[in-house]
Amino acid sequence: MMRAPLLERNPDVGPVTLPVLVGIASAIEREAVERYATLAETMERRGETEVAEAFRRMREEERRHVDEVEQWAASLGQHVPDPMQFSWRLPAELSRSWDEVAHSALLTPYRAFAIAVDNEQRAFALYSYLAAAADDPEVAAHAERLALEELRHAALMRRWRRDAWRRERRTPREETPLGASAESLDALLARGETAIASRHRLIIEKLRALGDEESARLLEELGEMATRPPDPQTAAVGVELEPSTPVRLLVAAQEPLEALGEALEAFMSRVEGDLFTEAEKAMASVIVRTSRISLQVERRMQ
Repeated sequence: MMRAPLLERNPDVGPVTLPVLVGIASAIEREAVERYATLAETMERRGETEVAEAFRRMREEERRHVDEVEQWAASLGQHVPDPMQFSWRLPAELSRSWDEVAHSALLTPYRAFAIAVDNEQRAFALYSYLAAAADDPEVAAHAERLALEELRHAALMRRWRRDAWRRERRTPREETPLGASAESLDALLARGETAIASRHRLIIEKLRALGDEESARLLEELGEMATRPPDPQTAAVGVELEPSTPVRLLVAAQEPLEALGEALEAFMSRVEGDLFTEAEKAMASVIVRTSRISLQVERRMQ
């Protein structure tokens, strides 16, 4: 089933140049800082101290993003313009969820972080559009990097959202969880990477049959990021991939990665220490690979 586009229509930003890209990136991050600060103050006045703290946490994260954009611009010799020059170019969807939540009486920390996830994903979609619309390959590459950063931000917000969900549900933690061992993590990763490799082998063949060599090479490149070697004797089973479009095939390529991500999330919720760190590294690999495919999907949907 095809997912709905994150943006309702292609934004009208004009020619995508490096100064325009810098201006839009700065405007996105600075508006987020202001929005989260305002929401934190609003929730504090209401007496919703936990929700206010969630928004303050997001505000500080966005302040770090502002600094990152400024450092990136300086490294390119670009001046960061007044964000007001570019705010009007941002799609309305980037601020709609903030507007809707400002008067909500049902806000919780979990829902606050869910709003942040939604906004980061929409910013990803905007940068994906800019990457596809840029005539200069260097500008397109910078836009792609910004898009991937937004997906990494979204992953962080998802983690905070999960933590908030557990706190709100007050679910007790197991002291000695079953299956929480290095051996069980190795087995989980081996199964997951084998499923990913099996699915991707089929999809690479079909992408090449459709003439999409770029997407096929991307999946081959991502295969080198496997956290555990897949079983080369394992055949691709349990999936039928009829001749389709590159977009549908790329979405299908994400499915086993997302399944491994969900399994890792469940595992990480039961462990601490070195085992958590090891699982977190594997999760980072899953996020990067899923993000790269997501970016390619957005490009193919233009």
